[in-house]
Order: sequence, then structure tokens, then C-alpha cells
Amino acid sequence: MMKKALNVVESCFKIALIAGTVLLLQACASSSNVQNNFSNSASTGKRVALVIGNNRYINVHGLDNPINDATDISEALKSLGFQVILKTDSSKSATEIALKEFEQFSRNANVALIYFSGHGMQVNGENILIPIDYNFTDPSTGVSANAIQKLMQNATKGTKLMILDACRNNPFNQYAAEAVVPEGKKRSTKKTNARKFTGLAPMIALKEFIVMYSTAAGYEAADGRGRNSPYTSALLEHIKEPIPIETLFKRVSATVAQNTNPPQLPANYTAGLTGDFCFTGCGVEIADVSQTCHLTIGKGIYEGECQDGKANGQGVQRYADGEYYTGSFKDNLRQGYGSQYLTDGTEISGYWEKGRMTKKK
Repeated sequence: MMKKALNVVESCFKIALIAGTVLLLQACASSSNVQNNFSNSASTGKRVALVIGNNRYINVHGLDNPINDATDISEALKSLGFQVILKTDSSKSATEIALKEFEQFSRNANVALIYFSGHGMQVNGENILIPIDYNFTDPSTGVSANAIQKLMQNATKGTKLMILDACRNNPFNQYAAEAVVPEGKKRSTKKTNARKFTGLAPMIALKEFIVMYSTAAGYEAADGRGRNSPYTSALLEHIKEPIPIETLFKRVSATVAQNTNPPQLPANYTAGLTGDFCFTGCGVEIADVSQTCHLTIGKGIYEGECQDGKANGQGVQRYADGEYYTGSFKDNLRQGYGSQYLTDGTEISGYWEKGRMTKKK
């Protein structure tokens, strides 16, 4: 029995993260290979989405709806002008590759979206996405939703949206029930045993960031008897309506409550929104981001935020051999936090000053 327990709470959830109109990188051949992963979309301004649905898990029971949900959300987003990367039954390595790919296209974006459907759980207040090859004895085999949130917050100043649709049951209960309560702490007795190890932890809504839960934090969502979960079904019903996101929240919540018994009550978290956002045209402006540009800096090609004709802000610098750097720039030099990716896949992250790394992460 462990002396210090992991406070494990499970849910299966879908994440939809939205962050802005993205300029596709066209500076070199490697970027064109990435673009080929995008599906064609309507021309409503460039928007990108990463959509993942996991059904067939190796170490826990499978799920029925995630691939359906991901596929249907993908089609809806394409009809709304999003370029979509769709991944199904994704392992951890495949998920991480997709996230790095998506991060590059999210730089300096106005609107972008990540949607995840599958098993998930909470470990000590951190929400974890569960890839199909997750090993419960090794928490590092999961993918942190909180880390994805930070990734998107650093990638763009535009509007971001995460949607988490909690699943219906808890395949990790047998492990969570064995966890030891930390010294000085008592287990809550306010909820039923069925909910003791269920639900997601609340997430902080960052600037220009919207977080949506299919149900209140700490609770499970209904499975549903049709093709989609009640929450995703309601989202698909209203997502094409020309209404601001706040109105969409209310309509989706009302539809979910009406179609579930007992009523399922979605939760939303927003902070620092400077304008309105709509999935489809409704006569409002979304948050602006800095002007982007393409520059040759040294032996690399830069795309990102510019000021006074120089790289200033967030951007990506690519090299002919496939290496690239993504992070902050000041006057054409790396300045602040950033990551260098070598040709062998090695990631070197840390803080830079006047083009030189001063502190590794």
C-alpha cells in the first residue's frame, strides 16, 4: 500500500480546444508534408483542428462512441472552415506527434481546436488523457490536458477553447479504491461510492481561454444510447448556429439537461475574453493577434509575429535539415522560453537570451 496516495479520479473525455485562424507554414518541404495531413475545408478564414477519438484500449475496456464523436465533430468543423487532423485509436507516441504538429500550426492563430474523445482520469488535480496503450502502473504513459492547455496558451494570443466531455464509467476504480488517503486528510463522504472516484478536476481558465465540461467537475456524464454522447450530440446540434460562444454554452447545456435523467449539468470556465467568438458568422469580431511575416534569419526560415520588419513575439524557425525552433523572439534573436527540435527527435527546451540558451528546463 502506498504511503502517499495518488488521488485518482477517472472519466472519459473529449477535449476540444479552440485557438485561432492559422497561417500554414510553407517555408520548406517538411512543412508541406505536414499540410498533407489536413483535410480540405470551407474557405472561411484559416482555422485548424486536431481531433482524436479512442475506442480500442489495450489495458482497460473499450468504448463505443469516441470515434463516432470525433468523426462527426471533424465533419462539422470542416464545414465551418476548419482544416482538420483526425486521429483514431491513438497511442501516446502518436498523440504526442500530433500535438507537436498541431502546435506549429497554432502559432499566432486566431482560432484553433483540439478535440479528444476517450478514457481520461484525474491524478492529484491534473487531468490526464488516456492513449490506447496507457499503463496504469506508470502515470507518465498518459498525456496531460493541463500541459496541452499551456501549450496552446503559449502558442497564440487568440481565442482558445477546450471542451472536455466526461465518460460514463470508471475503468480505473479498482486501482483508485486501493489508494491510501494522505496523512491528515479524510475522504469525502458527501458523494456516493459510485462517484467517489469519478469526474474531472477543475481547470483554470487562462486569458482568452474557454474551458467547457460536459458535466460539473467531480461528476460523470451520461453514456447515451445513440451514436454520440448527450453532450457531443447537443454540441453538434448547435455548433452551426450563428451565435456567440456564451449563447452556445446555454443552448448546449439546456439540451443536455433536457435529454438526460437525472439532468446532466455542463460547466464552463472563461477568463479575460476581449471579444466575442462564433463558430460561424454572426457579425462579431474575434480577438486580433499580431501581424505575421516570413523572414530569412541566418540559415533558417522564420514565420511568426513581427514588428518593425523583425521577428518579435512567438514564431517558428525552420532549417533545411529538418531541425526547427519554436518559441519567443526579439529583434530576430531567440529571447525568452522556447524549444529546439533536432533531426533525431530530441527536444531541448529552456530560456534564451540574445540568441543563446541560458537555462535548460
